[in-house]
Amino acid sequence: MQLHQASPARRVLIGQGALQELAAEVSRGGGGRVVLVASATLRAKTTLVDQVVAELEGHHLATFSEVGEHTPLSAVAQLQDLLEQTAADCVVSFGGGSVIDGVKAAIHQRGVDGILHVAVPTTLSGAEFTPTAGVTEDETRLKRGLRDPAAAPAIVLLDPQVTLSTPERLWLSSGIRALDHAVETQWAPESDPLAGLLVRAAIPKLLSALPSCRRDPDYLVARREAQLGAWWAATGLAGSTMGPSHQLGRLLGATFQVPHGITSCVFLPATLAWQLDRDRSLVDLLCEPFSVRSPEEVVAACRRFITGLGLPTDLAGAGLDPGAVARFLQMAPPEWHPIVERAGRG
Repeated sequence: MQLHQASPARRVLIGQGALQELAAEVSRGGGGRVVLVASATLRAKTTLVDQVVAELEGHHLATFSEVGEHTPLSAVAQLQDLLEQTAADCVVSFGGGSVIDGVKAAIHQRGVDGILHVAVPTTLSGAEFTPTAGVTEDETRLKRGLRDPAAAPAIVLLDPQVTLSTPERLWLSSGIRALDHAVETQWAPESDPLAGLLVRAAIPKLLSALPSCRRDPDYLVARREAQLGAWWAATGLAGSTMGPSHQLGRLLGATFQVPHGITSCVFLPATLAWQLDRDRSLVDLLCEPFSVRSPEEVVAACRRFITGLGLPTDLAGAGLDPGAVARFLQMAPPEWHPIVERAGRG
């Protein structure tokens, strides 16, 4: 028997102008007292946060911008306190995966039923479509996960216009994160039939859209196509177990402060090569979506695609010196040492 476990999102609006529906969607979802959680960069370097506040009209209570990369636990605790102080019944997350995860974690920790979460993502991380969140201990840098479908975004606004201020490296690398979601969902032991169908459509869409975004960063059609690909790639994440690329990426990112997207750039090609040695039939499933004839070509095509976007495919390119690579190898599960060694070589 096979099971499809749907994303917690009940409504997804996609297209230019979706942000202008924010107030209506908050009201439709039953929210009236809104805390906006935005990335510090968006707040400091753009006018987008002011635009979101204006869209919220009289619903806005406060803006919080302390959730940094990899979602520090201390920031989650501060946000939890703010939600309690304001008696907010809705939180709007505006930013990338760390911000969205921070809101999930704070709502979960708050432990109050009925807090509406609306997400306006500015990257392709897919966090807006999952019931899980990763939170990093400030002192130990260890990352732990939580799962709470009630804390996940019920409403998602995918507006390509608001992504124009996202730095190119972040946008493109988060697109590789989405590609990583698609590949590891294809291999997931749950074998979700609907997710499998969607990820096989997501892969060619991402392979087409991301280079177009790099050639013309202002091309909203390509950005919308990338958002579609990321959405489809994330649809099965609620019920699919991610493999070594994601697990190693979580460990690398939290410990060595490597962005999520870059961890996928490094570990996805290495994981494909590792899987090719173990069970080439799994890699063979990716030949059609990658538009190649053999599993070996899938590995090569993935590596070429990432480097063609100007992104790294090895641990040195992710910022690790040989000593750090050696330390990370000691931290990684032994069965995945071949993946880390491949990522070390590039």
